[in-house]
Amino acid sequence: MSIKLSISGIRGQFHELMPHRVTKFAEAFSTYISGGDIIIGRDQRPSGKYIIEAVIAGLTYSGANVYDYGILPTPILHWVIRNSSFNGGISITAGHNSFDWNSMIFLNNEGSYLSHVEGEEFFNLCHSGDFDKRRFNQLGTYHADRLEHVNRYFKALELEVAPRRKLKFVIDCSNGFDSWVVERLSRSLQIHGVPIFCGEKGFLPKDPEPNIGNAGLLGTIVRETGSDGGFLLNSDASRVLVVDERGEPLSEELTLPIFAHIIQEEQQGIDIVTNYSTSKIIDKVAEKAGSKVYRTDVGQPYVVQMMKDIKAVIGGEGSGSIVYAPFSDGFDSFMFIKKIVEYMHTHKCSISDLAASFPIPDVYKETFFLKPSKIYTFLEKIGDLYKDKRKLKDGFFIEDGDQWLCIRASATVSMIRIVGEGKDMIDSLEEVKEMIE
Repeated sequence: MSIKLSISGIRGQFHELMPHRVTKFAEAFSTYISGGDIIIGRDQRPSGKYIIEAVIAGLTYSGANVYDYGILPTPILHWVIRNSSFNGGISITAGHNSFDWNSMIFLNNEGSYLSHVEGEEFFNLCHSGDFDKRRFNQLGTYHADRLEHVNRYFKALELEVAPRRKLKFVIDCSNGFDSWVVERLSRSLQIHGVPIFCGEKGFLPKDPEPNIGNAGLLGTIVRETGSDGGFLLNSDASRVLVVDERGEPLSEELTLPIFAHIIQEEQQGIDIVTNYSTSKIIDKVAEKAGSKVYRTDVGQPYVVQMMKDIKAVIGGEGSGSIVYAPFSDGFDSFMFIKKIVEYMHTHKCSISDLAASFPIPDVYKETFFLKPSKIYTFLEKIGDLYKDKRKLKDGFFIEDGDQWLCIRASATVSMIRIVGEGKDMIDSLEEVKEMIE
């Protein structure tokens, strides 16, 4: 398995992200953004503590001043950079990948992922090796700090409606961050937050990916504690799945439609950006509100960039992620939780009441590991198989009315991802699977 390079991050298994490689990428990033003050944070993956030391070395070698925020969810880094004078940031996390993976996610001075153009320039610089080198007495400085800016983030996240009562939610952190984050979130939203799986060395009986298969234990705890619901996050809090008060998990495909429904009650006619691998339930939500859905390639940076291009307010993906542009350019599960809490108070409803107005997604998702040398040969065959298709950066989108298939190479792992909606499209996959086998 090799390191995967994309504007979504530099990602690999822990033994591939060796210190000399990490230092090189950090030097390149500092050089690309001309140094200055750079904020860094990570999740609790065991490899993170070693990777971040190499990141600090590379940044300071190139003259950057490093502000180390330690264990901190990525959405907070997005917000802090936008609302401060930091020149950029790096988050050390592999989000939804298993804990033997890690990555470096680069954020520009707006708190956004690198754009496609910025990514091309950055990786060209990486390959050139032409980095800033400072003398021993001109190195950047190191600061361990987080309190002021993190407090400002949670202040900005505070509830904007009067609570009817103190709601209780179980929040599964997938061992990505400490329980203090849930405690601070609970104060901002005036809820009783019950944190689970918050320990750095704790046992995690699942991958940190928010999907129905990983939500069983959370559902049981919600039901047995008489909670009003639960939220399953990935390790950096950029994705979220909802569990209702009965302990029943909602598909991660409903996260974006629910969020869009809530926001469009507040602001009619605002457009939505998502990717080609997201359920068309979001199109129904948009149609009802008199707005449009714009689709782009799969990957959080592509969604954010299109949102900026068309000045969209809402964005997200069918993986359980949302962006709310007035707040930040980050995929932020805490903002999603805030809007759910506010909706429950203002509408005097439960999560199951809210979910009842949405259909159950009929979405098929499967992944197939392939050798890196075979992936694009396979995609070429897919192009020959489906004549009526849309070419994506990393695969193909095939559409027939409300039914569709998205077949693409993963940007993070050496695999093919297949996502589809509608029985006829899913039934047509047998020939595709035969090609893989």
